[in-house]
Amino acid sequence: MNISKKTLFCLLCLSLLSTLLSGCWDDRELSELGITSGSAYDWEDNQWKATYQVINPSSGASNTGGSGGGSTSSPPFVTFTVKGRTIMEAVEKSNLTSTREMFFSHSRITVLGESVARHGVNQLIDLFLRKQDARETVFVFIAKGEAGDILDQLMQLTKNQGAGIQLMIEQESRLLSYYPGTRMFELAMALSSESGSAVLPEILLTGPEIMDETQETGRTDLKTRLALGRLGVLKGEKLVGWLSQKQAFGLSFMTDKIKTATIAFPSKPESGGKPDASFVLQKSRTTVHPKWEKDHYVIDMNIKGSGVLTELGSVMDLNERASITEMEQSLEQQVLELVDNSWKEVRKLGADVTGFAIKIHRSDRKRFKQIRKDKSWDRVFQEIEIRPHVSIEIERTGLSNKSFESVHEK
Repeated sequence: MNISKKTLFCLLCLSLLSTLLSGCWDDRELSELGITSGSAYDWEDNQWKATYQVINPSSGASNTGGSGGGSTSSPPFVTFTVKGRTIMEAVEKSNLTSTREMFFSHSRITVLGESVARHGVNQLIDLFLRKQDARETVFVFIAKGEAGDILDQLMQLTKNQGAGIQLMIEQESRLLSYYPGTRMFELAMALSSESGSAVLPEILLTGPEIMDETQETGRTDLKTRLALGRLGVLKGEKLVGWLSQKQAFGLSFMTDKIKTATIAFPSKPESGGKPDASFVLQKSRTTVHPKWEKDHYVIDMNIKGSGVLTELGSVMDLNERASITEMEQSLEQQVLELVDNSWKEVRKLGADVTGFAIKIHRSDRKRFKQIRKDKSWDRVFQEIEIRPHVSIEIERTGLSNKSFESVHEK
């Protein structure tokens, strides 16, 4: 009788433990999935037009820059374009033409056509935050024309185009600092913040012809390449305008997004103002202090940076402190002009991509609460006065204290 009770107890335990081993209820075979590396969305005829870039396993190029055992003549990826009244309806329609189910967990980028950006991006953000296999860490871009065309373009030096574009924006943010790489969750956070505005880098084709055949990548110089262009400005959920590359650079100084940057400047401003020297900004820090003066906010903006002189095209003796000071003042003037030009355009667009609303909310909660209650932030933002103070230090001048132009003159 005792043995029988023990046996029953063991059977009961085993049956309970077996309920914990059901973790693979939704397993899917890899051979049944279409791994997407990028997606693009347009708005056409009141419908969502979605384009998906799916890695082609038979090309032997599913690894970045690598080759496997498949055919290298077939493209490294294929694209599917579908339409639907909702985005998910479009996604499901892709099953009518594809032998594999779309799988989005390995996506690297998402491109929004200007038509979607003008229509509104809230529904798309909601999908990325809600759908189980959608990645909210994808980098987001805007395309001036059809976003789907961007995914058809082949790239050199990498066969996974989604990963290639991700590397482009990461490298740009690290070395040039013109455009901040914006991920989907960062876009959602920016649009839902006190500022209610965000920026997205533009990605474009440099030529009219799309290079979408594998043999065309054998050329040393492609007729058409992918490139980063301007900076799109979103307010609410819609695109309201663009910033040029210089204006985007100024915005990076205002928002403390500079990591490393190269600045071309005139070494002797009084002799014409033509840039003839280059400076690599290796350290940069921007602090912002808002304060209320009479009837408007004043933003004290302190920008400090340092770096190394990398190019000099005029006759100068760098042993003299006066020469270094003259160049530092010229650099500071360049940064001031960038910031001033950027601020004028941002204020014209009326979109707080500077994040001033967040700063003011943190430093002056009572007044900001009243501004929010009166719904008068747009007017307050237009009346903001900025006072930038720039300090640039040339820490090193390279291996020579005299320019080659000086040696040549002797």
